[in-house]
Amino acid sequence: MVGAFFYYFIEKGIGLMAISSIMIHGALELSAIVLAGAAGLCIGNALLFPGTYSRTISLRRGASRAVKIVIGLVPVFIVAAILESYVTRHYQTLGVAGSLTIAILSMIYVLWYFIIYPRRLYPDVKA
Repeated sequence: MVGAFFYYFIEKGIGLMAISSIMIHGALELSAIVLAGAAGLCIGNALLFPGTYSRTISLRRGASRAVKIVIGLVPVFIVAAILESYVTRHYQTLGVAGSLTIAILSMIYVLWYFIIYPRRLYPDVKA
């Protein structure tokens, strides 16, 4: 849906302005929403495919994984909310370069927080 909006904005000639203003907080927020959906899939997977566990035990294990993901997302949502509340409204003052810098740094943070850091912390664990 966001892609459809961006396409519409690009067609109307305001694509760069829309992308630079929305992605200030959108890089964090959209990534967190996708990962929250993955937490839901952990629960659904545990319920539908319990393996050798009973459904109750499998559901508890899946819910435990999902809760860990959601707890890890709380700071991401808080930072996205702060950016949306206090920074996004000033995107014109930041300019395109400033806005895109914040968006790129946010994406780098998401990659580090959810991919690089866990792999360094637990190098022997395979997903």
